[in-house]
Amino acid sequence: MQKRAEPIREPRPPAAGARPTPGAVTPAAGADVTDLKSVPLGRASDEDLMRRTQEGDQQAYSMLYERYSASVLSYLYRMLGNVEDVESIGQEVFLRAFRFAATYRYPQKFSTWLFTITRNLAINHARRRKRSPVRNVTELNLEGVDVSGDPYQVATAATDDVEKQEEIARVLKALDDLPTDQKEVIVLGVFQDLSYAQMEEITGTKAVTLRSRMFHGLKRLAKMIGGTEEDSD
Repeated sequence: MQKRAEPIREPRPPAAGARPTPGAVTPAAGADVTDLKSVPLGRASDEDLMRRTQEGDQQAYSMLYERYSASVLSYLYRMLGNVEDVESIGQEVFLRAFRFAATYRYPQKFSTWLFTITRNLAINHARRRKRSPVRNVTELNLEGVDVSGDPYQVATAATDDVEKQEEIARVLKALDDLPTDQKEVIVLGVFQDLSYAQMEEITGTKAVTLRSRMFHGLKRLAKMIGGTEEDSD
């Protein structure tokens, strides 16, 4: 006697209330869907589950989510190393895969298709995070703050946000290791928000020289705190 298939447990959806309407997904062109229903979900291949998803079968996609959620999170953790980022981007991977299910082409290996999406999202996130130390340095809200003291004391006085305190302290510690002329122009131009004309009047140094110091100072600062060495002005 044939063994009955075990009931399928509905997994946690990618994000509460954010799942798109299955009816918006259409099967891939040329896909043979005549015998998809003959195999129980639990025994169906990843590729057949994806074809069922293209027909609007939410339970099939939930099965794919169950099969791959741990692997996706593990990959993201190795790539990004931040638990909060991993969980957020992991949700985005499965939401995006569902939204763009129609782009999957059977018999392409589903895992390859899914991890291409995962990799692209991880790379984009890593690039944004690498740019942030210098590009967003003005968002540390240190305008008018005396940055000459202990970096941790300055950070504690500037904000109650522990994560931002750590970021401020890291930037200030790196700032202390810069050459004096580069540190000066960054403190005046970035932290004190002065124009090059104002800095020229204060320092007696030509604006073109100050711009050069700013460029090289920010480039070196980014390298020291783990950012990219992108052009800054």
